[in-house]
Amino acid sequence: MILRTRYAATRPGKWLTTATLVILSGCATLAPPSDVAEATRDTVSAFLLEARISATDGERAASGRLEWEHTAEADSWLLFSPLGQVVAQLVATNAGATLRTADGQTLTAHSAEAMLPELLGVPAPADGLAHWVQAVPRSGARVLASDAAGRPARMSDAGWIIDYSEYVSESPDAMPRRIDAHWGDARIRLVIDHWVVSP
Repeated sequence: MILRTRYAATRPGKWLTTATLVILSGCATLAPPSDVAEATRDTVSAFLLEARISATDGERAASGRLEWEHTAEADSWLLFSPLGQVVAQLVATNAGATLRTADGQTLTAHSAEAMLPELLGVPAPADGLAHWVQAVPRSGARVLASDAAGRPARMSDAGWIIDYSEYVSESPDAMPRRIDAHWGDARIRLVIDHWVVSP
Protein backbone atom coordinates (compact mmCIF):
# COMPACT_ATOMS: atom_id res chain seq x y z
CA MET A 1 0.00 0.00 0.00
CA ILE A 2 1.05 3.60 -0.49
CA LEU A 3 -0.67 5.92 2.01
CA ARG A 4 0.58 6.19 5.54
CA THR A 5 -1.27 3.44 7.33
CA ARG A 6 -1.49 2.06 10.79
CA TYR A 7 -1.84 -1.49 12.01
CA ALA A 8 -5.07 -2.34 13.76
CA ALA A 9 -5.43 -2.14 17.53
CA THR A 10 -3.00 -5.02 18.09
CA ARG A 11 -0.13 -2.69 17.19
CA PRO A 12 -1.12 0.87 18.22
CA GLY A 13 1.12 3.68 17.04
CA LYS A 14 3.04 1.49 14.58
CA TRP A 15 3.14 3.23 11.21
CA LEU A 16 4.38 2.07 7.83
CA THR A 17 4.29 3.16 4.24
CA THR A 18 1.54 1.31 2.35
CA ALA A 19 -0.79 1.72 -0.63
CA THR A 20 -4.40 2.96 -0.69
CA LEU A 21 -7.23 4.11 -2.81
CA VAL A 22 -11.03 4.08 -2.85
CA ILE A 23 -14.91 4.08 -0.95
CA LEU A 24 -17.78 4.16 2.93
CA SER A 25 -20.58 3.09 4.75
CA GLY A 26 -23.89 3.87 6.32
CA CYS A 27 -27.31 2.55 7.00
CA ALA A 28 -29.96 2.61 4.33
CA THR A 29 -33.42 1.08 4.27
CA LEU A 30 -33.14 -1.79 1.84
CA ALA A 31 -35.96 -3.08 -0.32
CA PRO A 32 -35.81 -6.03 -2.70
CA PRO A 33 -35.61 -4.83 -6.32
CA SER A 34 -38.99 -6.39 -7.05
CA ASP A 35 -40.69 -4.20 -4.42
CA VAL A 36 -39.59 -0.88 -5.95
CA ALA A 37 -39.65 0.33 -9.53
CA GLU A 38 -35.98 0.55 -10.47
CA ALA A 39 -34.79 3.96 -11.61
CA THR A 40 -33.28 4.13 -15.09
CA ARG A 41 -29.59 4.87 -14.66
CA ASP A 42 -26.95 5.14 -17.36
CA THR A 43 -23.19 5.50 -17.04
CA VAL A 44 -21.76 8.90 -17.90
CA SER A 45 -18.96 9.21 -20.45
CA ALA A 46 -16.69 11.19 -18.13
CA PHE A 47 -16.57 12.37 -14.54
CA LEU A 48 -14.37 14.03 -11.96
CA LEU A 49 -14.89 13.26 -8.29
CA GLU A 50 -13.27 14.37 -5.06
CA ALA A 51 -13.71 12.08 -2.09
CA ARG A 52 -12.52 11.05 1.33
CA ILE A 53 -11.38 7.46 1.19
CA SER A 54 -10.32 4.62 3.46
CA ALA A 55 -9.24 1.06 2.76
CA THR A 56 -8.38 -1.98 4.84
CA ASP A 57 -7.35 -5.56 4.23
CA GLY A 58 -8.50 -6.61 7.69
CA GLU A 59 -5.14 -5.99 9.37
CA ARG A 60 -4.04 -2.59 8.14
CA ALA A 61 -6.10 0.53 7.53
CA ALA A 62 -5.38 3.69 5.58
CA SER A 63 -7.24 6.88 4.84
CA GLY A 64 -6.81 10.00 2.77
CA ARG A 65 -8.35 11.95 -0.06
CA LEU A 66 -8.89 10.93 -3.69
CA GLU A 67 -9.31 12.89 -6.90
CA TRP A 68 -10.40 10.65 -9.77
CA GLU A 69 -10.79 11.80 -13.36
CA HIS A 70 -12.44 9.26 -15.65
CA THR A 71 -12.90 9.45 -19.42
CA ALA A 72 -13.49 6.85 -22.11
CA GLU A 73 -9.77 6.94 -22.94
CA ALA A 74 -8.06 7.15 -19.56
CA ASP A 75 -8.32 7.21 -15.78
CA SER A 76 -6.25 9.29 -13.40
CA TRP A 77 -6.31 8.67 -9.64
CA LEU A 78 -4.53 11.24 -7.46
CA LEU A 79 -4.14 10.31 -3.80
CA PHE A 80 -3.47 12.63 -0.90
CA SER A 81 -2.56 11.88 2.71
CA PRO A 82 -4.91 13.03 5.50
CA LEU A 83 -2.67 16.11 5.82
CA GLY A 84 -3.04 16.98 2.14
CA GLN A 85 0.31 15.87 0.72
CA VAL A 86 0.32 14.11 -2.66
CA VAL A 87 1.03 10.43 -2.06
CA ALA A 88 0.74 8.86 -5.51
CA GLN A 89 -0.81 9.14 -8.94
CA LEU A 90 -2.02 6.25 -11.06
CA VAL A 91 -2.73 6.89 -14.73
CA ALA A 92 -4.25 4.11 -16.85
CA THR A 93 -4.98 3.95 -20.58
CA ASN A 94 -5.51 1.13 -23.05
CA ALA A 95 -1.72 1.05 -23.42
CA GLY A 96 -1.08 0.26 -19.75
CA ALA A 97 -0.88 1.80 -16.28
CA THR A 98 1.79 3.90 -14.57
CA LEU A 99 2.00 4.57 -10.84
CA ARG A 100 4.20 7.42 -9.58
CA THR A 101 4.78 7.86 -5.87
CA ALA A 102 5.78 10.91 -3.86
CA ASP A 103 9.19 9.39 -3.10
CA GLY A 104 10.06 9.18 -6.80
CA GLN A 105 9.22 5.57 -7.60
CA THR A 106 7.64 4.71 -10.95
CA LEU A 107 5.87 1.39 -11.46
CA THR A 108 4.23 0.16 -14.64
CA ALA A 109 1.80 -2.64 -15.46
CA HIS A 110 -0.29 -3.80 -18.39
CA SER A 111 -3.54 -2.62 -16.81
CA ALA A 112 -5.02 -0.60 -13.98
CA GLU A 113 -6.33 -3.79 -12.39
CA ALA A 114 -2.78 -5.12 -12.07
CA MET A 115 -1.69 -1.89 -10.36
CA LEU A 116 -4.67 -1.20 -8.10
CA PRO A 117 -3.50 -3.58 -5.33
CA GLU A 118 -0.34 -1.47 -5.09
CA LEU A 119 -2.45 1.65 -4.76
CA LEU A 120 -5.32 0.38 -2.63
CA GLY A 121 -3.81 -2.48 -0.72
CA VAL A 122 -6.74 -4.67 -1.74
CA PRO A 123 -7.60 -6.27 -5.09
CA ALA A 124 -10.48 -4.58 -6.86
CA PRO A 125 -11.90 -4.98 -10.36
CA ALA A 126 -10.71 -1.86 -12.19
CA ASP A 127 -13.35 -2.23 -14.88
CA GLY A 128 -16.02 -2.26 -12.21
CA LEU A 129 -14.95 0.74 -10.16
CA ALA A 130 -16.32 3.35 -12.57
CA HIS A 131 -19.67 1.54 -12.44
CA TRP A 132 -19.55 1.20 -8.65
CA VAL A 133 -19.11 4.92 -8.02
CA GLN A 134 -22.03 5.68 -10.36
CA ALA A 135 -24.27 2.97 -8.86
CA VAL A 136 -24.78 1.41 -12.27
CA PRO A 137 -24.36 -2.39 -12.45
CA ARG A 138 -22.05 -3.59 -15.20
CA SER A 139 -22.53 -6.88 -17.02
CA GLY A 140 -22.43 -9.70 -14.47
CA ALA A 141 -23.24 -7.46 -11.49
CA ARG A 142 -26.57 -7.66 -9.67
CA VAL A 143 -28.72 -5.16 -7.81
CA LEU A 144 -29.63 -6.90 -4.55
CA ALA A 145 -31.78 -4.13 -3.06
CA SER A 146 -33.11 -0.72 -4.05
CA ASP A 147 -33.94 2.40 -2.06
CA ALA A 148 -37.28 4.22 -2.04
CA ALA A 149 -36.32 6.14 -5.21
CA GLY A 150 -35.54 2.92 -7.09
CA ARG A 151 -31.78 3.46 -6.97
CA PRO A 152 -29.36 0.68 -6.02
CA ALA A 153 -28.94 0.37 -2.26
CA ARG A 154 -26.87 -2.81 -2.54
CA MET A 155 -25.12 -4.51 -5.45
CA SER A 156 -22.89 -7.54 -5.88
CA ASP A 157 -20.03 -7.67 -8.37
CA ALA A 158 -17.15 -10.15 -8.71
CA GLY A 159 -17.55 -11.28 -5.09
CA TRP A 160 -17.78 -7.74 -3.72
CA ILE A 161 -20.86 -6.33 -1.98
CA ILE A 162 -21.35 -2.61 -2.60
CA ASP A 163 -23.66 -0.64 -0.29
CA TYR A 164 -25.03 2.83 -1.06
CA SER A 165 -26.20 4.60 2.09
CA GLU A 166 -26.51 8.14 0.70
CA TYR A 167 -26.97 9.91 -2.62
CA VAL A 168 -26.28 13.58 -3.34
CA SER A 169 -30.00 14.32 -3.79
CA GLU A 170 -33.40 12.63 -3.88
CA SER A 171 -33.40 12.49 -7.70
CA PRO A 172 -33.63 8.97 -9.19
CA ASP A 173 -30.52 9.69 -11.27
CA ALA A 174 -28.49 11.33 -8.47
CA MET A 175 -24.89 10.26 -8.00
CA PRO A 176 -23.87 8.38 -4.85
CA ARG A 177 -22.31 10.22 -1.93
CA ARG A 178 -21.50 7.35 0.47
CA ILE A 179 -20.30 3.94 -0.71
CA ASP A 180 -19.00 0.92 1.21
CA ALA A 181 -17.58 -2.00 -0.79
CA HIS A 182 -16.43 -5.16 0.97
CA TRP A 183 -15.18 -8.62 0.07
CA GLY A 184 -14.23 -10.80 3.02
CA ASP A 185 -11.95 -8.71 5.25
CA ALA A 186 -11.18 -6.23 2.47
CA ARG A 187 -13.13 -2.99 2.53
CA ILE A 188 -13.06 0.22 0.52
CA ARG A 189 -15.03 3.19 1.80
CA LEU A 190 -15.73 6.45 -0.02
CA VAL A 191 -17.45 9.70 0.89
CA ILE A 192 -17.75 11.73 -2.30
CA ASP A 193 -17.75 15.47 -1.62
CA HIS A 194 -17.80 16.78 -5.18
CA TRP A 195 -18.98 15.50 -8.57
CA VAL A 196 -18.49 16.90 -12.09
CA VAL A 197 -20.11 14.73 -14.78
CA SER A 198 -20.35 14.75 -18.57
CA PRO A 199 -23.26 12.95 -20.28
